[in-house]
Amino acid sequence: MSFETNLPSSPNSQQQDSERPQSIADSAEYSDQEEEEPALRYKRLGGNVHALFEKDTASTLIAAERFLVLGTHWGNVIIIDFEGNEVKKWRAHSTSVNSVSVDIDNEYVASAGDDGRVVVHGLYTDDVTIVNYSRPVKAVALDPYYSRKASRRFVSGGFAGQLIMYEKKWFGKSDSILFTSTGPIQTIKWQENLIAWACDEGVQIYNTDRGARISQIARPEGSPRPDLYLCRLHWKDDRTLLIGWANFVQMVVLKERLQHREQQSSPALGLVGGEGDSGPLLYAEVSVIFRTDFIVCGLALHRDSFLVFTYGDHEMIESMAAENGGQVPKEERQHRARNAPPPELRMINWNIEEVSSDVLPLEGFQLLQPNDYGLAYCAARAQSTSKPPDSDSSTKTSEADAWFILSPKQLVSVRPRGLADHVQWLTERDEYQQALEAIEEAYRGEGQWAMCRDQIKEAEYQSIGQTYAQMLMDSGSSAEAAAICARVLPRTNTPEATEAWESWIFAFAETSSLHEIAPFIPTDSMQLSSTVYEMVLAFLLTSDVAEFKRLIFTWPASLFNAYSVVLAIEDQYQKSTTDKQSLKEIMAFLYDRLNQPSKSLRCHLELYTPDILGRVCRENLFDAVRDKAELVLQYDDHTLGLLDSNHSDVPLQTRCQAEGVQLLTDNADAIPSSSVVKQLVNSPEHLHVYLHTLLAKDPHLGAPFADLQVELYAEYNPERLLNFLRISTYYSFEKALEICEERGLVPEMVFILGRMGDNHRALMLIIDQLRDVPRAIEFAKEQNDPELWNDLVMYSRDKPEFIIGLLELGGTHTNPTKVIQNIPPELNIPGIRRALTNVLHDYHLQVELCTDCNHVLDGDCKLLSDGLRRLQHQGMEVESDQVCLVCQLPLENMPEGSSNVLAFWCGHIYHDKCILHPDVQRKTQINSLGNSDSTDDLLKRSQRLVRSPAEQRRVLMQAKLDRTMMIRQYNPTCPVCVEYDQKKMQQTRSGWSPSERKDREQSNESDNAEDLAELPPMQALTI
Repeated sequence: MSFETNLPSSPNSQQQDSERPQSIADSAEYSDQEEEEPALRYKRLGGNVHALFEKDTASTLIAAERFLVLGTHWGNVIIIDFEGNEVKKWRAHSTSVNSVSVDIDNEYVASAGDDGRVVVHGLYTDDVTIVNYSRPVKAVALDPYYSRKASRRFVSGGFAGQLIMYEKKWFGKSDSILFTSTGPIQTIKWQENLIAWACDEGVQIYNTDRGARISQIARPEGSPRPDLYLCRLHWKDDRTLLIGWANFVQMVVLKERLQHREQQSSPALGLVGGEGDSGPLLYAEVSVIFRTDFIVCGLALHRDSFLVFTYGDHEMIESMAAENGGQVPKEERQHRARNAPPPELRMINWNIEEVSSDVLPLEGFQLLQPNDYGLAYCAARAQSTSKPPDSDSSTKTSEADAWFILSPKQLVSVRPRGLADHVQWLTERDEYQQALEAIEEAYRGEGQWAMCRDQIKEAEYQSIGQTYAQMLMDSGSSAEAAAICARVLPRTNTPEATEAWESWIFAFAETSSLHEIAPFIPTDSMQLSSTVYEMVLAFLLTSDVAEFKRLIFTWPASLFNAYSVVLAIEDQYQKSTTDKQSLKEIMAFLYDRLNQPSKSLRCHLELYTPDILGRVCRENLFDAVRDKAELVLQYDDHTLGLLDSNHSDVPLQTRCQAEGVQLLTDNADAIPSSSVVKQLVNSPEHLHVYLHTLLAKDPHLGAPFADLQVELYAEYNPERLLNFLRISTYYSFEKALEICEERGLVPEMVFILGRMGDNHRALMLIIDQLRDVPRAIEFAKEQNDPELWNDLVMYSRDKPEFIIGLLELGGTHTNPTKVIQNIPPELNIPGIRRALTNVLHDYHLQVELCTDCNHVLDGDCKLLSDGLRRLQHQGMEVESDQVCLVCQLPLENMPEGSSNVLAFWCGHIYHDKCILHPDVQRKTQINSLGNSDSTDDLLKRSQRLVRSPAEQRRVLMQAKLDRTMMIRQYNPTCPVCVEYDQKKMQQTRSGWSPSERKDREQSNESDNAEDLAELPPMQALTI
């Protein structure tokens, strides 16, 4: 859809009219308030352009990628650079040059003039093509790829009304008429495969690939005659064409359509179907059309808007309409021609809103007409540039677009205002803050100035920032000045950067504002002199302890002398009354840096730093904490929450399990207990906790402090004193008794008196002060002293409760009869009957218990005796290959006079003749209980031959009896075992004294006799 609208000269024209100043002073104030920064930067081209315009005047202009092509009224074609310097020049025509064109490679330039010729001139070769059409040629356009194609095509047109394409073919050159108009061809623009030209009928678009005309865009209704004002064409891209014709602006969009659709036309949209059998693929649509209050002298793109080079205003438009109707006299028309207004360059966005408008008072503008002006556009070229110093990569940016305004005697370059222009404009108005923000935004690659970031170097940025910081310092805004310094001052490790930072820090010191710059002072990327850092710290120590602490904790240790700073902190700590906590934290931190663990731990313990005791164990800092026992236990109190509460609320066992006291007691070798006790003398409660924990670890470690511990228990935990008195043997009885007497601790006094042997006094304390009958009886039982029992009985004879207690609880330790006999006859004893009944019951119970025990013992003895008898009657297995340990003969080989084998319970076996041999008897110290004759008789009798069975049984029985009598008579022992015992005894006696040896011999004789008596009898075995 197209639309038409009237564009006002300025969006805010009505508001501006209402706010016009009424005087010169008001005008200046109004100018300052409403001044806006220009969007474009204008510059008259210098070089030798001025010399050219002294003899000639410009007629047409086109901008190529690297240069400008200028045509003059004397028929010259001049190549100039963007600064106005002449590069090349040749005379192509004998009359005015109406149009010039350049191919995309900037190698060929075409020109058309009123002499009817079209000249194509090679810039780097001598190739020149001249075509003469015999009639003035108003427009020419080279094929964009003219230098790359052999066809060498270009199109031209003029007063003949024909659009002619010139090209070389294989058979020669030829001209093709693409279009014939009723009027002259005014303007031609070639973009890729599309050619647009203007004639009386309107604007035509031709597709060179299809060889067909796409569309005709008719002149807007109500526009002036086409011969009065040139049509201005500008391709925005390959599919968008901008048309400026008199006071109308149109935007035409080329769109694709399917070939199978029927050709359609829409006069409302200005659509004309293409020619040819198959029809073109594109059609044109007028998307935007609007009427203006000025004459369009040129069109060009500008970022998200477009520029319109204009002439006149709405009054001129009305007068031109009147002129066309012949209503204006000739004299008035001549007067107006000599008083023409200056042209303007307007920026209009795609919402058809005027963004800015700049009046250009070009040389001789009063005598110039719209057709005398022109606007050439040079698109930006992409180039690779590096990012600001903060970036570590490079990116693609583009040079700024450029426009060139043509008048007969002047060339003006127009460029978008860059970052440098913007910053200069701001600094001239003391808007340094905005200038810095714009530079930083561009350095980050953001904002509208990102492509221009290279225009402001780092040094200029720093200079602007320091100027702004100085302004802030002069106005008293030191905080803002410090922030600006942090942003703009260099942070490179160079002498210049160091000097800049130090000079600014001293400037802040002169105004007593070091606290403002302190957070921004560089510490990592660069380092200043230590004097600067120490000056800042000294200032903050007395003015801002919180900031001082932050810097100490964050600055590297190499920046300042920590020892000097600690000395200053210690001095300030003595004077300060409000910041002691922070100062102590700082001292602890610095002592750690200085490797002074003793001082550091003292500060940490006073600060109750978490896990500080764990650090002592991990880093083996026991030597450093050796003299800080009191602080360690105070740390425990803080951990247990005892600093603000009553210590009695926390059990002693809980306090003994605290981390600090455990550290002191677990490392008693590194932290001697004697040193700890000396430190805790003035804090008896802490000393009590320490000694109690030490006692639980090892009672012997606290031996030297046992008397002190008795006093501490009596003071803080009397209920634990008795237990301590029981398990400890290192305290003084006299001193302990004195302490207990002072505090009236009777049970403890009783125990101490018992340990001292003064049982009577102890018993009297129980009886007189405690009046505890069970305890008195228990005490008497513990001492097991008959005299003590007599004292208790005698003391109890006139005290009924004691008599009852002795009868009921005395048990076997006292004789109830004696107690009863000492009772006075006249004494009334409540409960005596029950007590006596219990005594008698206990007596009968004891008698029955003894009887039952005897029965149990008798049964056990019988069982054991039966078992022993069965054991003694059991046989013993003897192997056939065993030998006699005396004669070393097999047991089967009986020596002469031997008929049996004797086996001992030790497992040794002998022939009976060998074991009864006199030498063996002497060796085993067997004393004969009879004479040798009886022995021989027994042997002979046992060796007699028996012939009859009855006699054999009688003799066998007699032999068994004789053998038994012989064994009982001689009572032999195992010679091997006897010899082993004698050798062992001799080895043992070698270390005894004579008296000990005698006592041992007597003891061994009695033991041996008992052992022999206990041994079971030997067994006689027959092989």
